[in-house]
Amino acid sequence: MCQMSVDKSKVLFLVEQAKGYLKQIETMDLKKLDDVGFDALSMRLFSLLNKIIDLSEEVVKGEELGMPMKIRDLFELLRKGKIISSKMCLELSDLVFLRNGLSHRYDSIDENRVIGVAKDLGTVRKFMELIEKRYKKI
Repeated sequence: MCQMSVDKSKVLFLVEQAKGYLKQIETMDLKKLDDVGFDALSMRLFSLLNKIIDLSEEVVKGEELGMPMKIRDLFELLRKGKIISSKMCLELSDLVFLRNGLSHRYDSIDENRVIGVAKDLGTVRKFMELIEKRYKKI
């Protein structure tokens, strides 16, 4: 598996975009969200998770790790390629369910789940740091 086929500049650009959404979420007062604030949080979280998926797709494609059949498969391929741990694979895969809920079932989304995830984006941050470190050194 050759890192040379990874578009390093695109990967790092996606990391920077994801960092922007993460920063927006982290600056929100999650204890004082009205309906508009919750909608803003949901959209920012949805955008962040989409960037994580885009980033994963770029790495899986560039590293030639295989062909995912579903979005969650991206993280399994990254795990099999020894890029992320089993724990991170599971945690990122779980976030795909939330992302799909935000995308397809927004009117029935569990507000507590959205706020809970927004309060604890440590795995997302670690994933971005791991990918950034991996491709900055090339």
